[in-house]
Amino acid sequence: MGTVSPAATVDGRDPATRFISSPRAASRFWESWLREQGIPRLPARQLVGQHQRLVVVAPHPDDEILACGALLYAHLAQGGTCLLVAVTDGEASTAGAPGHDPLALASQRRKESAAGLKRLGVAEPDVVRLGLPDGGLQDHTEDLRAQVAHLVRPGDVVLTTWRRDGHPDHEACGNACAAACDTNAATLLEAPVWMWHWAEPWDPQVDWTRLTGVGVDNDTVARKLHALAAHRSQLTSRSPALPPVLDSALIERAGWDTEYFFAP
Repeated sequence: MGTVSPAATVDGRDPATRFISSPRAASRFWESWLREQGIPRLPARQLVGQHQRLVVVAPHPDDEILACGALLYAHLAQGGTCLLVAVTDGEASTAGAPGHDPLALASQRRKESAAGLKRLGVAEPDVVRLGLPDGGLQDHTEDLRAQVAHLVRPGDVVLTTWRRDGHPDHEACGNACAAACDTNAATLLEAPVWMWHWAEPWDPQVDWTRLTGVGVDNDTVARKLHALAAHRSQLTSRSPALPPVLDSALIERAGWDTEYFFAP
């Protein structure tokens, strides 16, 4: 997870409507409301076939777990292949904290990322690290789009953060992947990560009709949470005045029995 900042304007909307702060709705309320909507809850193989490659494009270390840790593990467990594209090293996540050292933090977060991915069954050769600036992807959109398009192949299922997720880096990755999928005849799935903070049920900015779910069993939930626990830098307080980047709401949602994605 990277630094949290106001969202850019989309379709002329006031960016304040997608500003990330404290969650507007509790995790348990979201779970209850989502069940009431009858959103499809599919097995992983219906979103990603066994013989398809799953390409996960993560804006920051830990986003791959928050977005789709269960789907990623389930796909690999059924014999599938993957490519993990780590767009930034998350060096800005503790910006503003005393003693913040971007280079040291980037190194630490790469190690945490490798440890978390190993717990999900992702091998290091299946990871590509782009090293683009954390918090600055909107200034590198063309480079990001070109690099993602070079890595994506026809028939891939590409999974990244939603184009309206609220975090500028998340939105930049969503847009880059959408362009790459259009160019390379791949399928795009978009995961809401921060949306659950700024949105409310029935929010008109969200196309709920595109939302689909993947069922997660207890063992897979445990593996996902174990992978997330590798990201110690994000789970500890940044200073006496700054709480952890991964707040209790994000951790609770990581333990849901369903992962949600916006499908085509």
